[in-house]
Parts: sequence; C-alpha cells; structure tokens
Amino acid sequence: GDIPPRAERVPMASLTPWHRLATRPAEPSARAEVRTICVIGAGPSGLVAAKHLRDVGYTVTVLERSSKVGGTFVHKAYDDARLVSSKYLTAFSDLRSPTTAADHMSLPEYVAYLEEYCDRQELWSLMRFGTEVLRVTRETVNGALVYNVETRASEAYPADAGGAAQAGEGRTRTAQFDAVCVCSGLHEVPYTPAIAGADSFDGVSLHSCEYKERSLFKGRRVLVLGCGETGMDLAYRAVHTAAATAISVKRGFLAVPYEGWGGVPLDTLIANLFEHCHEHWLLHALHVKWAVTTVFIRAGFWLTTGSSAGWDQWVGHVEQVKRGHHILCKSTAALPFMNRPAKRKTWRHRLWSWLHPPPQRGD
Repeated sequence: GDIPPRAERVPMASLTPWHRLATRPAEPSARAEVRTICVIGAGPSGLVAAKHLRDVGYTVTVLERSSKVGGTFVHKAYDDARLVSSKYLTAFSDLRSPTTAADHMSLPEYVAYLEEYCDRQELWSLMRFGTEVLRVTRETVNGALVYNVETRASEAYPADAGGAAQAGEGRTRTAQFDAVCVCSGLHEVPYTPAIAGADSFDGVSLHSCEYKERSLFKGRRVLVLGCGETGMDLAYRAVHTAAATAISVKRGFLAVPYEGWGGVPLDTLIANLFEHCHEHWLLHALHVKWAVTTVFIRAGFWLTTGSSAGWDQWVGHVEQVKRGHHILCKSTAALPFMNRPAKRKTWRHRLWSWLHPPPQRGD
C-alpha cells in the first residue's frame, strides 16, 4: 500500500501529548507541530508503540519489510523453538495469553498471539507491508524538525515463505513524518566475528539466524561458536543429528532452566512478594538483595545438582557467579551432554551423574 502523505502542519500544542513521548526536541515550535509518526518494524515493540501512539492522538504509519507481523519470531524461527519467558510475563498488559497455550509458547503460538493483538486493537489499517526503509534523514521546515523516510517496495523477506513481492518493486519514494520510532529489533543484523582462516574453510559456515532445522547437521562434524540460548539450542539439535558436536565458549555462561521445580515457569517464581517489595534506595544501590539471594540460590544449585556455578552446570563457568551480573542462559537441554566428561572425573562427579543420568542420543 501507499504511504499516506504528510499531514498539513498547523500549531496544535494542546493536541500533542508530549508527556507520552520518550524524547523532546529543544525547540518549542517543533514540539507544537508533531502530528504524524512513522514506526519502523511490526514486531512486538512496533505493535505496542503503534497502538499507544495512535491511542493518544497521533497519525501512525507502520512500515514492515516482510508480509507478516512478528519480526524475528517469524523470520529467524527454527525447528521446535519456544520462548524462554513464560506466557504470563510475555503477554501485553491489554491482552492475556491464551489459556490453551503452553506456559512457554512455541513461536507459531506467539505469532498467532501478536496477530490476535492486531485484530483486537485494530492495528492492521496502520500497516504497510512489503516496505523496506532505506534511510531516514532530518531537516528543518518552517522552523520545525521533520524526518524524511526513504523506502522501496521490497521482495518477500528471505525467510518469509509465501510472501509475495510488491508491485513496483525497486521503486523508491520518500515520505515526511514529524517523528520516527525505530522498532527494527535487537537481532535484525547478525554479527559474525572475524576469525583468522575462516575464508579458507571448505565446509558449511553460517550464522545461527540462517539455521532452520536439524537435518542440516546430519552426518556432519559440527562446531557451535557461542553459548547464548540460540547457540545452546543448536548444540542440542546437533547432538542428536550430527556425526560429532563441539561447542566453543569464550567467557563462560550462567545456566538456569526456564522451568523451576515442578515445571513452574522460572519467571513466575521470581515474581513474588519478597522480590518486589519496597527496597530502601541505599540497599538497592549496594545490591544487598542480590548479594544475599545469590548465596541461597547457589546453595540450592549445589544441593540439587552438585554444582553451584549454575543449575547442573559443570563446565563453562563464569569467573564470578553473581545474581544480576550476568544474562542468564535459559536453554539447558545441551548441558547433560556437555557435563559428561566432567562428571566422570571423581567419585563425587560420578555420584551426581548417577542422580542425574545423562540422556542418550535421540532422547
């Protein structure tokens, strides 16, 4: 669809709810004339931004490169992937997650939830799918700051099966807006570190965002670089399919499963009275609560799994295990396979291996 032309500018300070925006321009004249906003990206943050900006009176246009809402949860999805945050905390405040959905929704379930959100909040009319943003520039017009957004009709997103190219593909156009809200996501552009000799490697080399399903690993010798949640997911899938699997860990990680005791989602266990009661500013500044709870959490890890460096984590330790100091890795399915060599070293290790027997390939 076409991008609507920029609305005529008239001073409407009383109708511009600036207290709802995160940043404010320095010039009062520019502040008085904001009426139209471009939201780049139709992922979760883009949908929420569009909904709230529209509700407080702005004319909103959402530009999305692909043919669907969902962003990375659609285009970088892979086999059997699930959210590591539970549906209770992932849901928007104005739409509960379906009661029929699993506690940790699959990616198709989550995308269906986002589509329902668009239905309930009547957001579809704001969307311009198949529209790629090329650049955003600023200029001052009649003393007011404006944003020129250059776009072109895009092909279907490379991983977007079934998406169709738009008519007029490749033709660029520019529209003016009073403000731009960038919601293109943290993980849109993959980062691949420079590795000496990588150019001469004659095997298959790919970024995790290109992975789709485990048959890619069949019969191969696989090395996974990185121990984030996606890396750990891929390592687990490779174990069951590849001829041999290894994982390279640079600085270590802190593993905690996304489900607690009895299958209760971890984030709902954390969301309790003692975690969220009033905290004196000095105690908060000194991280007293985190320092105290770290002792009990590590003791619980040791008593239940034999390792205090993480839940059933015998390898890949970080230097300092402190709560609030690390981003948790909540993908732990590969850990039993990674632990095997460490658990065979001493009688204590073998005892915990007996209490927590490692799975076999194909389990």
